[in-house]
Amino acid sequence: MEKIKVIVVDDEPRILKRMVRMVEDDGEVWEIIGAFSDGKEAIEKIEEKSLRFDLLLTDVQMPEITGLQLIKRLKDKMSFESIIISGFDDFVYLQSAIKEGVSNYLLKPVHREQLKEVLLQIQKKIETKRKEEKEKQQLQRKAEELDYTKQIYYLSQLQLEDYLREDKQKWLQLIGKGSFQLLYISIDQNRNQTWSDEYLAWLKVANEDILSSLKISLEEWSSSSNRRKWLWRDDLFSIWILIEHQESQHLRKETEALLRLWKENIKNISENTVTIAVGSVFTNMVDYLTNRKKLESVMQNRMIYGCNKVFWLEQLPETSEESKKHSSEIIKSIQQLLFSLENEGKKEVIISLEEYFKKLQLISSASILEEAVQLLGLRIVNRWVELEGFGEERILFREVISLTKNTSNFYQLKDKIKFWVLSVMERIQKAKRTNKNPIQKAKDYIQDHLGESITIKLIAQQVYMSPTYFSVYFKEQTGETILDYITKTRLKKATDLLETTDLKIYDIAVQLGYQDTKYFSRLFRQWYGYTPSQYREAHLKR
Repeated sequence: MEKIKVIVVDDEPRILKRMVRMVEDDGEVWEIIGAFSDGKEAIEKIEEKSLRFDLLLTDVQMPEITGLQLIKRLKDKMSFESIIISGFDDFVYLQSAIKEGVSNYLLKPVHREQLKEVLLQIQKKIETKRKEEKEKQQLQRKAEELDYTKQIYYLSQLQLEDYLREDKQKWLQLIGKGSFQLLYISIDQNRNQTWSDEYLAWLKVANEDILSSLKISLEEWSSSSNRRKWLWRDDLFSIWILIEHQESQHLRKETEALLRLWKENIKNISENTVTIAVGSVFTNMVDYLTNRKKLESVMQNRMIYGCNKVFWLEQLPETSEESKKHSSEIIKSIQQLLFSLENEGKKEVIISLEEYFKKLQLISSASILEEAVQLLGLRIVNRWVELEGFGEERILFREVISLTKNTSNFYQLKDKIKFWVLSVMERIQKAKRTNKNPIQKAKDYIQDHLGESITIKLIAQQVYMSPTYFSVYFKEQTGETILDYITKTRLKKATDLLETTDLKIYDIAVQLGYQDTKYFSRLFRQWYGYTPSQYREAHLKR
């Protein structure tokens, strides 16, 4: 229990000592933090030591400053309970004491039981007040946390197309006025293409460590400088931070110092590196969206200059002239690559890709580089749709857009493009070699392997698709998910076995790939409304 701090004031040493002892004897809840011989000394020491207390116990009649004057002067600066003691019963003094908010008025000599009773009343009053204040602070903190959570939500979800919608902007406006700066932190990916489950699990832990480090250092910076901050994560690799600056001529230096701190902390806890894109300072939250869009473009400079860098929005080069200079060469190399895809083999496609990469490497603008990559992808997808009526265009378009996302350097970009182009080529060639509908082929595979561990990856391999694409493709073609179809097929087979054989429930479950009989029974009931045993009994009665 938090102690109640007490100050005692009396100009008679004997009484002062006695009052201190009586308060201390009343229990450990009371803590004497000051005992003074007159009001003047009390004020001087309280101000000198910045003492904060809960109860003032003071004599009324003292030289220079009376007890009531002492209470009045201290009440102007702080809140506390008070008890006054007097050698005589003076009605005028009693009225004045009540006016000043004195909790109790005791006559000398003060008896121990009398003081004990008064102290108990004051203790209850102080504890009630503390409890109410604590509850008030908790409510206020929860309200602030709710506002902050809503602000974070809108900061992370607001898109450029929402720019003119007042309902989407209201929480941003609640952030208020100030000088703000947006920072985009992307965790560099130092591996290409597919990751094992083990590596992905390790990566998630490592990235969580980076996020925690940023939160801690940002909290320390915010507390020490009394400035607000907002932090949120878009995905496994992307972290956004909005910071508030105070009026200063050294904003660039302050931001640079903060970035150095972050990078040093991350270096100490993780072998991963980060690239940071720094926006311009803005004073109106309406400018937040445009800053965010620009920073996403700034981050693409990583494909040209490499990772573990800091890019400043204000240092972006002009791109119009460069765009004109490189566009014709890029288009020529794309046309050659398309010809190779249509008419030649893998070796020639790789040679055409290398020529295309040489043209890309001459580009010094991240936005132009991104456009050149997307142009290649879109041309390939559109051409194959024209030639083959290939039904994967929607998925492929998404894959094209993702080629430049979270790419840490040019070499990684090359690998991603090469892998994608060759995988599309292989996918189409394999699709051409089989006349069987991929959906029917997948269903046949499932039917033939009901008792085995069937994974989406295994099924996708049978139809030469990626697991992600196959899952979406199956849902679009059939209206149900692949996992629901597997479950439905297994349970339909279970009903056949229940109706036509005397196999035990356990044997049927194992035969259909379920090692846990309880899970099989629960799943069966979810689909048919009966347990397997109930279903068999109902069938026999028919």
